[in-house]
Amino acid sequence: MAELKGDYRKFMDKNYLGAWDVPDDGDLILTIDRAARDDIKNERGTERKLTIHFVEDFKPMILNATNSKAISEACGSTKVETWAGQRIAIYTQKVTAFGGTTDALRIRPYKPKETKAFCENCGAEIEAHGSYSVNKIVTMSKAKYGEALCWECAQARKEAAE
Repeated sequence: MAELKGDYRKFMDKNYLGAWDVPDDGDLILTIDRAARDDIKNERGTERKLTIHFVEDFKPMILNATNSKAISEACGSTKVETWAGQRIAIYTQKVTAFGGTTDALRIRPYKPKETKAFCENCGAEIEAHGSYSVNKIVTMSKAKYGEALCWECAQARKEAAE
């Protein structure tokens, strides 16, 4: 069985994206699938909130006014129906809230730079695979195997471990 690594909150049954889901070494680059209004349960009961859902296999994100404005700037439109297919960069920022300092999710107000990544095993350029973006493949392979691997090398390591 693989050893768990990372913030304990990653392993809790959380329904929405949290600061703990953002990699320590950079932004989380995701593609918006759609905007929605979801019923969110909290200490005050249930509230209907604006959320974004992603193409990649990630939990949706609850939006506040700050992040909604940043997405509008990054996507060039305040109209939520135009956000689908747009890539955004999510990062964390320390904020004062709820009587203390906490990590908050933030959206960069510009389109993320698409950087190339190369497999640390075979040297090939890492490419998206199905619904997995390059960033997602790099993040997952680093978390599981300790290095950035292309899809093929990650699958070979998985098979070798089984």
